[in-house]
Amino acid sequence: MINRRQLKLNARKNLAGKYGDALGVVVLATLIAASLSVVFSLLSSVLFPMSRFTYFDGYFDQTGGLIDTQKALENALSIISNISQQILLVAVGVILIMSLTPLFKILVGNVIAVGRERWFIRAAHSGESPRISLMISLFKGGEYKQTVLGMLWQSFWLFLWSIPPVLVLLFGFLPQQLLIFKAWSGKMAITEGLKLRVAREFGLPSFLFGWQMVPIVLVVFFIFLIVQIRKRYSYRLVSYVLADNPALGARRALNLSKEMTRGKIGGLFLLDLSFIGWILLCMMCICLPWITLHLLAPYYRMTWAEAYKAVRDQAVARGVIRMEDLGYVRVA
Repeated sequence: MINRRQLKLNARKNLAGKYGDALGVVVLATLIAASLSVVFSLLSSVLFPMSRFTYFDGYFDQTGGLIDTQKALENALSIISNISQQILLVAVGVILIMSLTPLFKILVGNVIAVGRERWFIRAAHSGESPRISLMISLFKGGEYKQTVLGMLWQSFWLFLWSIPPVLVLLFGFLPQQLLIFKAWSGKMAITEGLKLRVAREFGLPSFLFGWQMVPIVLVVFFIFLIVQIRKRYSYRLVSYVLADNPALGARRALNLSKEMTRGKIGGLFLLDLSFIGWILLCMMCICLPWITLHLLAPYYRMTWAEAYKAVRDQAVARGVIRMEDLGYVRVA
């Protein structure tokens, strides 16, 4: 049972005297995660500067009369030449972005995220604010490797569970898309005869081209979407388990997360849902949503740290794991 009111009350108590440090941890984690995007933006501004569009320079005089068509033609040819020369650089840049962005998330972003959760867990256990450097403590030695592998294992399974909803939409609506394309390309109305011809052409049952398939596809899509959401909450505590003890390994961290959240996924979902009002209020600050959302983030993160503590203690009581396995030392 997830007692949302008690979790939030504990979170507010834990943030007393620590809110400034908690805000610093959240902002620092965001800035580090976004640092690669900033680097790419700076590089793109250097490699592909926005040049002034000079096609019409000298083409019109102040009264609008034509005065130099030759110069306009030269400008147009120059622009085309410059674009052609930069196509290779643009292609290389796109490839770098597509490859380095996920690599940065795996090697740096995920580790910072686990370090952030470690800080909030320690802050929830201690009366004093932990050192902010605690969030980068996982970059040392074997902890770094185990953290990277653990989060990568979680991401792998989340990716697998994200595939079915996409496939349902892709293949579920494919017959209707083929039918619409045939009608559009042949400038014909969609009739039963056209449906039968298209079905025979592609060797598919004719009922797949009927509009009655739309609600069926949507129902199946939402079923898989709900399953995907459940899996996200089932794996949600992997980062917290790794924050406690990365040495547990990727497989055990994922299994522990599943065991801890068993029967509590609905409660954890409602815990997130209970922050909707605060999030909407932050988003109403049109000019400052980034700032207002980060002001809320310490409260949200600390509440989830409390939720982890609660389900972890219940798992310990059930004999799923011992506190010593999570890196805690029993005090006599």
